[in-house]
This record gives sequence, structure tokens and C-alpha cells, in this order.
Amino acid sequence: MVDTSAKNPLLNQNKNFLELCFACRIGDVENADRLISTGVNVNGVDEFDNSPLFLASLCGHEDVVNLLLRRGSVCDRDRYEGARCIYGALTDSIRNILLKYDISKAVDVKQPFASHLSSLMNDDIVNNFDFQFTFDDDLQIPAHKFILAARSSYFRQKFSGPWATLKSKRMPTGSDIEAFRSILKFIYLVPVLHELKQDQLKHIHLLSMKSGFPDLLSYLDKTMHVSDPSERASLMNEYQYKFNTDARDQLEAYVNENIFNNGILLTSGEVKDRHLKTLRDLPPFGDLVLKVTTSEGQDYFYMCHKSILVRSNFFKLMFSSSFQEATSEVPIVSLSVVNLSVAEVVLSYLYYDSTDIPWEIAIDVLRTSDFILTDRLKTMAAVTITQSKEFLTKYSIFDVLDVAWSCSVERLEHHAAKVIAYDIENYINDSLLSDAIIQSSKRIKSRQDTDTVELVDDIRFYLLEKYDLQADILELLDTEDDIDFLKKSGLLEYKKDIDLLESLLIELGFDI
Repeated sequence: MVDTSAKNPLLNQNKNFLELCFACRIGDVENADRLISTGVNVNGVDEFDNSPLFLASLCGHEDVVNLLLRRGSVCDRDRYEGARCIYGALTDSIRNILLKYDISKAVDVKQPFASHLSSLMNDDIVNNFDFQFTFDDDLQIPAHKFILAARSSYFRQKFSGPWATLKSKRMPTGSDIEAFRSILKFIYLVPVLHELKQDQLKHIHLLSMKSGFPDLLSYLDKTMHVSDPSERASLMNEYQYKFNTDARDQLEAYVNENIFNNGILLTSGEVKDRHLKTLRDLPPFGDLVLKVTTSEGQDYFYMCHKSILVRSNFFKLMFSSSFQEATSEVPIVSLSVVNLSVAEVVLSYLYYDSTDIPWEIAIDVLRTSDFILTDRLKTMAAVTITQSKEFLTKYSIFDVLDVAWSCSVERLEHHAAKVIAYDIENYINDSLLSDAIIQSSKRIKSRQDTDTVELVDDIRFYLLEKYDLQADILELLDTEDDIDFLKKSGLLEYKKDIDLLESLLIELGFDI
């Protein structure tokens, strides 16, 4: 057997990557977003040498093309793969987007969590820097201890040892503040590679060795031997992607070890000062206590960070307002969830963009993310529901419809209608379908007799899709007598299904 991976080092047969390729072909931007967040290499290729960007371009999905470019897909017109993407583009609009892509500037390949991390260097929302470095002339650079500890073993050891009680550290006389600032930008995932100046490289190299950043050292060594701007930009792109992936893994490990593992369960219903003191003395270096109350009445307490929780608009509003939680020195913030797993999924998303949502709790995650105003996590939960083959073994499709309406998730509304349409014989006598149609009709404000019911319209649409029919061919049902043709075309089966639906509508008192 021929080893195809030896022919092309970019060949990627990872399950998530192959699912990403499929999402790019069909234009499912939300699922593509979820899959990219798992850390797949967006510049890999499948067994046919097709990259996700090429597939999205070829199939005409402009929103997916834009997503891929924002997340690090490279389109270098001087290379084969880039030229394929441009000249294979289905639309002029996509072709123009790709032609305007400038690889020399395209080094920001951050995930949303990384963009948030970068923004914390100018923390204007909660202003909760808890450490600062002092240089000559008393110049100061503020930082967050938990970010430094998560990203660097050097800082982690310092904060658990000689710097444990310090709020500030004076740097040795003559320290290069700009080189240190560049290292700090690297830690916070600010794209810094294109800013590095030749006269700083020696200091940055030394700081990288001291802080324990082998990938940054590798980049510095490689870039010394690259003079071509396009090749240098590709190298920057490759390494920035790796930096972000590594940071995500580091934050995941930090959250698991220092937040989840250090959580405290209190069953007495009363918060004891000594328990909170124990929590505050633990390594996460947090500035708030998150109280998670489950539906079983159990209270779990985690030490967390305002600067991360503000990724949720709910917490952002809380911490920027005059609420008690915004002013207390170490506030206790409450969150009610069905079970602890839901809270940990939410925190994992906020800290490092995890979109690994077990299908068993996807509805609960969706409702919680809707409550805390975190739309992207809500979308990821909806994608999990629509992608799961096991979901309907535990839940009813009407559970899906209910959460779709209560949380305003259009993707789930369409998914429910499609499931019903494709199995209408089994659903037609279910009283829950009748209830859903009536509820859908009531969702129309000031409904007139001539208004249609959205759920019914969606079911009609997916019945057409089920038999691969177009609306304009339906007139043949009234004029065509050839039964064999009607069978082969799918029109006969379609008519049986639509008759079932319309009979139910008449029974419910709707005009058809």
C-alpha cells in the first residue's frame, strides 16, 4: 500500500479535519467555526489535495471563505494551492476577496479566545492587573499572574516560590523593556513576529530561553535564514498558528488543574469564611468566586477570573455596572445550572474556546449560554444537537423545537422541521406535532387569516427537499396522468406526505 502522507506532508485524515472539509463544501459556517475551534490545521489537505479554503471557494460559500481567512488559511497566489483557490472560485466576489488577500499582512490567525487574551493587555473593562514589572526610570508594565503562570513554567515556578507574596518585581538594571514587552505580547498572543527588530533579537532570544518558549526560539532561528518576504510571511503564519494552539492547550491544562480540581463542594447552604480563604489561597490567582448551584441543590465554588468571564456579555455587564458583584473585593457570583458538567463546559469555552459539548447536555449548555448572553457558545451547542446521531434517542424533536423557540435559534427550528418532514408518517399522529403547529401559529404577532404558519412552511420546504423536487414542478400533480412517471419523479410519494400534513391542518382548523 502506498503511504500517501509521505507524498504530501499537509495530508490530514483527522476526523475533525475531514468534517471541516465537508462543512466547507456545503457552506455550514457554524459547524466550520466549531471544528476550527478544535485546533485542526486549516491549511491541511484531504486525500484529493483539496484544502478547506479551496473547497469553500469552489463551492461558492463566501461566508466560509471569510471565516477561513480570519482563522489562518493561507492564499498565496504565487503558490499552487493559492492559485487553485483563486481561479477555482465560483463567484467573482470570492475571487476578489482572495485576490485582495495579502499574505505579508496575514499573520493574525487567532481564535476568538486568543483575540480576547490579546485585548487584556489593555484591560479597560475590569482593570484587574495583579502584578507589575518595574524597569529603569520606574517604567512599569502590568500583567495578569494567571496568564503568565498558565503560559510559562518559569513564571509558574516564580509565583509559587520567591514571588508568591509579591505584587511587583523590579527588573535588573539595564533590562531591555521593549524586548520584555515583546515577550509579554507573545504570552498574550498578540501577533508580534512582524514587529521584531533586529537589534532586539538577542534580548528576545535570551528571554525566550529563560521563560521556556521553545517554539519562539525555533522561529527566531529559522527566520534568520529566510529573506523572501512571502516565505517569511508563511513562516510567521505557521508559527502564529502553533503559538495559539499551544496556548490553548496550556490554558486547558491550567483550568483543569487549578480551577476544576480545586473546586469546593459545600452542602451546608452556608459559605464558610475558612473555605473561601482556602479557595483564595490556591494557585489560580483568581479575583472572584463562582458559585455554581445545580438542580439538585448542590453548591460548588470555583476561583475564577473577571477578565475571562467578561467574554460573556452577562458578566461583562455585571462587572462594568454598579452591581455589588462589580465593587466587592472578591465577589461571589452565582450561576444556576442543571449539573456541574454544564458549568465546566461553559468555563472551558470562556477560558480556551473549547467547543467539545457532549450531546447529552447540549440543550442545557444552550439554555445556559443563552442566559449568560454568549451567542457563539449557544451556536456551538446548536451545532452539536444537529450533528449528533444519538441525540434523538434521549430527547424528542419537540424538545429541540421548544429550545429553538425559547432561545431564538433558527438553525434548530429548521433542523426540527427537517426531521419531522423526513419521517412525517411517524410524527403525523403525535399530539405534540399538533401542539407545535398551534404554538407556531401563535408566534405570529397580530396573525391574519392569510398568514402562514412558519413551522408548516418549513415542513413543506423539507418535504420538497426529501424528494429532490422544485416548487414549480408541483403543477404536474394536477395535469400528469402517467403514474409510472409520478412514482419515479417522487411526486406520488410527496403527494402522500403533503396530504397527511394538510389533513392534519384541516383537522386543527387551519385553511390550506
